[in-house]
Amino acid sequence: MRTNPASTPSPGGQARKAQLVACAVDALVERGFAGTSVAEVARRAGVSKGVVTYHFRTKEDLLGEVVTSLYRDAGQQIAEATGDSDSVIGELATYIRSNLAFVADHPRHVRAVMEVAANIRPHGGVPAEEDPLSAHLRKLIERGQATGEVTEVDAGVLAMTIRASIDAAAARAAWDPTADPRGHAEHLVLIVRRALQATETP
Repeated sequence: MRTNPASTPSPGGQARKAQLVACAVDALVERGFAGTSVAEVARRAGVSKGVVTYHFRTKEDLLGEVVTSLYRDAGQQIAEATGDSDSVIGELATYIRSNLAFVADHPRHVRAVMEVAANIRPHGGVPAEEDPLSAHLRKLIERGQATGEVTEVDAGVLAMTIRASIDAAAARAAWDPTADPRGHAEHLVLIVRRALQATETP
């Protein structure tokens, strides 16, 4: 029985998977969802289709890793940036800035993920549960309200507004080379500060 490479990763296996994901990103950006196949990714990587399917059983598995790797890398960068924040306002500002800095530095990967999202729908339609990214922001705002650091606003609405603005900036950056995600972040931070009546400079 073949060992599942995902359960026993080796440095060489991880490097190969990263290469295949990078090739899938390029294919999605340059050929779109329909033009991204296991065969196309194998061609770009200079390997056989069997090498691709050894690491990713199907095209869907490979594209799932394209999405997962983006959120994993972005999450790590954001977590590292916000780890030293000593206030809710400061953490929100750092979250926004680091999130959109990641977008600015990885426009092709963002565009590839959007290509996947536009063509693969989750089973069962729209999930009933709150988006985890919005939930994180909501809880952060509520924490600030509990300590009196920020004003009483609808934390859920503001959290969704922040996420929607970040997502819109990411979408523009993915397609428009003149877009300025970092500039967008500064404007968004100013809006959020005013909405929360912050008195400190983040």
